[in-house]
Amino acid sequence: MKEKQLDIDIRFKYELANLKCSIKKLNLCKIVADFEKDDTYSLMYACEDEHAKSLDNIIAHSLTDFYVNRYKKYYLEHHINLNAIEKMFVPAYICAISSFDSFTDKEIALEADYTKTKISVIPFLYFKLSGIIQRWQTIANLTNDNIQCFGKTTGIIDLLRYLVKNQQNKTKTLELFFTDNGIKIFDNNHLSFESKTQTKNDVADMMAVLIKLCPQKLKINSVNANSHIDTIKQIFSEKVI
Repeated sequence: MKEKQLDIDIRFKYELANLKCSIKKLNLCKIVADFEKDDTYSLMYACEDEHAKSLDNIIAHSLTDFYVNRYKKYYLEHHINLNAIEKMFVPAYICAISSFDSFTDKEIALEADYTKTKISVIPFLYFKLSGIIQRWQTIANLTNDNIQCFGKTTGIIDLLRYLVKNQQNKTKTLELFFTDNGIKIFDNNHLSFESKTQTKNDVADMMAVLIKLCPQKLKINSVNANSHIDTIKQIFSEKVI
């Protein structure tokens, strides 16, 4: 029988809560339990030795997804001087820069040894995957060293265009609608984003969603003339149809 425990900062508890559900569905464990103590969320399980390798593999991929798809964004938000970037472009920039070269991040993360009996998820990243932290810090440093360029609208738009161009497409086609008063984004007729107004905050959130969904093609429609359409067209460039 092999026992294992994963500990994570309680702010990220739902990352392990999802893992708990996945493990329970497999029905390979004798025990799956979780608890909270001193701002830490812990997940524990016990399984027969023959299932240990399969479950360690699931944990490796789950923690890799957490590091690359969740914690990288958190890290960059706390190490980049976002006050120097025009506020409307901050969410889009963070989404774009955190997804940049995520394939390499995943490769590095999956090379780590996840077979330990106890893994403290965040310290494990900093001490066992320090190469990833160094990569992220380099991104933050490059941004902060050249931050004066991003204060200008054209500078941040050029950077976003470059980052979007080098993203790996996640969806085929998105449709963006500027309605009379609000904004909608459809992914294959599925409503992925909606706002009832067109404030700068709404536009900022909309751009971040577009970058997060990363379409191969983008259709834009507007009931009325809209000053934000040109900005979207510049960022998504040849993706706009």
